[in-house]
Amino acid sequence: MRRTTLVAVLVGTLVGCGTQPDPTETLAAASALTFASASPSEVPTPTATLAPTGASVDIGGRSLWMECQGSGSPAVILESGMAGDHRTWERIQPALAETTRVCTYDRAGIALSDPAPTPRTAQDAVDDLHSLLAAGAIEPPYVLVGFSWGGLLTQLYASTYADEIAGLVLVESNHPLEADQFEAQLTPDQIAADRAELLANPEGFDPYASFEEVQAAGDLPRVPLVVVTAGISEGWPSDWDAELFDALRAEQQADLATLVPGGRQVTAENSAHHVPGQAPGVIIEAIESVLADGQ
Repeated sequence: MRRTTLVAVLVGTLVGCGTQPDPTETLAAASALTFASASPSEVPTPTATLAPTGASVDIGGRSLWMECQGSGSPAVILESGMAGDHRTWERIQPALAETTRVCTYDRAGIALSDPAPTPRTAQDAVDDLHSLLAAGAIEPPYVLVGFSWGGLLTQLYASTYADEIAGLVLVESNHPLEADQFEAQLTPDQIAADRAELLANPEGFDPYASFEEVQAAGDLPRVPLVVVTAGISEGWPSDWDAELFDALRAEQQADLATLVPGGRQVTAENSAHHVPGQAPGVIIEAIESVLADGQ
């Protein structure tokens, strides 16, 4: 098993990254704070290409690429993990589009979207998405679905624009207190090494400032919430207490489901971190249940 780390969770979505880096090279530099994606041999290879069927949308001096399928309300907005592009959702978007409008997009500097100045924080990404939805005439309310790092961005969007949100699905999401809780169990040398690698993430995010933004944000809106958690742990660095960190990670995932009264957690029993590729049906069912609960 590869080491399980935060940037690995962040870059664990490289399946579908527009630049198609060698995952064995990119993930080798992964840092530490949550589950990694499956090893390269286990990650499903995307069948889609980057040939656009959507459009580039001007959000004010630069453009983000977005594709929407289907029709209906509320619209489902899919937020990928670190360095992941719209192809993260290629096994999920078409199925959902049979019953409602479903939109994917590429964040700044990823795949078909223009770059943005770095360093960036979660708030920058939230501002971009809000501008994109307005410019693309995607009217609220929204069901937001966030995978991995995208789950943290989804939490901040929902807190910031609570009146726009009809439901939430957090898939293997980072927890707002993750960095603080993990680092409390690490030595200074482990923390220094981990932070150096984490800050070198491919999207130029400052994850620590981002965690602080989410911690300082308001409560999540009282809407249907499902937390999807992987059933398979992918291990931890050899000098970490694997049992302790598995337990801490499990506590964090369970806690996410308590952020909204009535929130619930489901487990993708046969999946590791990359649930969109390994167990898409679990996510589809979770989204459909949120859509039904919101009616």
